[in-house]
Amino acid sequence: MESNIEHGIKAYSVECGHCKAPVEQTPGRGRVKQYCTPDHGRLHRRYMRAMGWL
Repeated sequence: MESNIEHGIKAYSVECGHCKAPVEQTPGRGRVKQYCTPDHGRLHRRYMRAMGWL
């Protein structure tokens, strides 16, 4: 089976939703990483919730 890192959605560059840094993807199956650290994901979601978006 081929890896999604070359052909699928993981082949595209993703930047962290909190600090805008590039996020490295792990090869193989699974979800696309959207944040560089779990803390940045938590902070971004907290900020969006406080602003009324979530």
